[in-house]
Amino acid sequence: MKKTGLIFVAILLSFLIIGCGQDASSTVDKEIVIKLSHVSSPGSARDLGAHKVKEIVEAETEGRVKVDVYPSSQLGGQRDQVEGVQSGNIEMVVVPTAYLGGTQPLITLLDTPFFLPPDLDDLKELYSSDAIRALLDTTEEVGIKTLSIWHTGYMQYSANRPILKPDDLKGLKVRVMASPILFEQAKTFGADGITMDFSETYSALQSRAIDGQENPIDTIFDMKFHEVQSDISLTTHGTLDQLFLVNQKWFESLDADIQAAIIKGVEEGQKVTVDSTYEAIERAKGIILSEGVNIHEVTPEQRTVFEEDAKPIIEFARNHFGEQGKKLFNDIEAEIKRITGK
Repeated sequence: MKKTGLIFVAILLSFLIIGCGQDASSTVDKEIVIKLSHVSSPGSARDLGAHKVKEIVEAETEGRVKVDVYPSSQLGGQRDQVEGVQSGNIEMVVVPTAYLGGTQPLITLLDTPFFLPPDLDDLKELYSSDAIRALLDTTEEVGIKTLSIWHTGYMQYSANRPILKPDDLKGLKVRVMASPILFEQAKTFGADGITMDFSETYSALQSRAIDGQENPIDTIFDMKFHEVQSDISLTTHGTLDQLFLVNQKWFESLDADIQAAIIKGVEEGQKVTVDSTYEAIERAKGIILSEGVNIHEVTPEQRTVFEEDAKPIIEFARNHFGEQGKKLFNDIEAEIKRITGK
């Protein structure tokens, strides 16, 4: 009887060991599924960049990681996505800098008009600098890691009249993203800054609830804003740049090789996004002009007037976020002067 009992215990233990081994193996082999969210339409520059991330991460990890891309605000608006990545409900998002205003306001320093270099090569050099990395690293204070900044074009104004000098904005209701600096920009130029979800902007322009908005030309085209606006003015007053954000705790829990695959994917996605943006801008310009919308060049003399009137906004940005913000701003400004020689 005693011998029979020992045999039974041995058999039971062997089953437990096999079961535990199977559990451990299934945990190791379990596919990791990553949600990557953005608000742009399928086929847009941002979407093409996101799909490049998907392609590289899945290839580099040989099927251990699957990336599901959610375009067109499927997982919520821009603010929802920032909250989602902060909470860990969404692993990765691509959102404009302005939408960090309620989470890490320092990031909105990048929204300062007539501050960043208007030359793309200069801007790329700036974005690879230690000064910009120091700013991007501040998102880790709120549990979000910024892997990269994706440039998606320079801001241009659209309205039902040309915007060739600051006075042309006076009295207009202009949709801006929810950034304190962008509200200050509108106020300084005499406009009324209105914030609303990106998806609501077309109907607001159509109904004349707002008079104008600011975006790169390819975005204006993708969102069909040119259908309800008669004029686009090439003010190049700011940038629409995206932050590639991940939940910090989640990212740091990943194996080093998976982290490396994601970083590689994000770097390649950034290149695809920039190249696709400028191809799309040239394509959009031609179509918009053919549909009877006016595109106005801003002369160097007109730009100088804008830059002069924007000086109070630059000082607002420099001083709005305390000593930490001032140091970050001054370091970026010094880097811009080094790069541009101005």
